[in-house]
Amino acid sequence: MASLNRLAIKGIRSFDDKSTAVIEFFSPVTVIVGHNGSGKTTIIECLNYATTGDYPPNTYKGSTFIHDPKMANEKEVEAQVGLRFYAANGTRMLAVRNSSVTDINTNLPKMHTPPNSGILALADENAEKGIATKFADMNTEIPRLLGVSKAVLKNVIFCHQEDSYWPLAEPAPLKKKFDDIFEATRT
Repeated sequence: MASLNRLAIKGIRSFDDKSTAVIEFFSPVTVIVGHNGSGKTTIIECLNYATTGDYPPNTYKGSTFIHDPKMANEKEVEAQVGLRFYAANGTRMLAVRNSSVTDINTNLPKMHTPPNSGILALADENAEKGIATKFADMNTEIPRLLGVSKAVLKNVIFCHQEDSYWPLAEPAPLKKKFDDIFEATRT
């Protein structure tokens, strides 16, 4: 069975770019508790980003997901999300995604995700062997390693609070969600 081991967050929303916050996950469950604005939702968003490559809703393609350069008094903020997990086959894995945002004196900062800015590797103490370095590869490989579809990760396991009412949607969008989750296709 797949399981999450550790999440490292740097430069995402309220997590500044000067230090890395590390969250350990315990079996069988980890409870995340905190005051409003303390980063509970950001942790779930980072888990979703690490596993699917998708930015949270309403973040303008991720530009407002990264710590605001104006808040940091910097021209650019570099962000990193790292996830150590056990794949469904028991293999210990490490996924790291990097992005940056630059303040260009407009209402929205400019998002930049450099090529090969992520890595998926075996997280063995003796050797680290890379599996995928392109986001597109990681976006398909990580859900496969976890043994669940991207739709299940996005809509069930790491469902954003703004999207949590999808089971109450109109019939057509609801059917599409269920088709995605159950990987149903028309024949």
